[in-house]
Amino acid sequence: MTRIPYRRPEDMNERARELTEERGNLNVYRVLANAEKVFNGWMLAGRDALTSPVLSRRLRELVVLRTAYLMDSPYELGQHKDIARTAGLDVSEISAVTSDSDWQTGDFDPIELAVLQLTTELLTTRRVPESLFDQVHTALGVEATVELLMLISRYAGLALMLNALDVDLDETARLPNIAQRTVER
Repeated sequence: MTRIPYRRPEDMNERARELTEERGNLNVYRVLANAEKVFNGWMLAGRDALTSPVLSRRLRELVVLRTAYLMDSPYELGQHKDIARTAGLDVSEISAVTSDSDWQTGDFDPIELAVLQLTTELLTTRRVPESLFDQVHTALGVEATVELLMLISRYAGLALMLNALDVDLDETARLPNIAQRTVER
């Protein structure tokens, strides 16, 4: 049970309510809506992180899943395993990045492997070896490399909040695929 009560949509300001409902009225948003002064900006930044065309949906979900696993975040894993399937990941790939198995021998391309290694190094050692950083930077370019680091940071921070708040996994709802909805608009 969460340590701080979930906000009811009717108790949120109009914009917070819209953003929360747009994203499925999930427990994560309802608990974070208690931080009224920063919630709307945080939600907009999150939407941008999930819809940016700079990183592919597949690569983004690989990073989110690896981060969720390394940060021991059952909530993020529960939400994003479903989303990863819609981004083109199969069950064995999802299993590989969300376990201690040898994911480096999976069916990932060299760029995905480098990004997964960077994610793992950053979250486990708090550093990235220069050669690995250079490999990712060369493959992705400046903007995507910085966006990748922002994504890792966002989901690592979110995992810490979810774990501290002990947020309950939603029983029926899963994060709507806002990246796909944005493309359709």
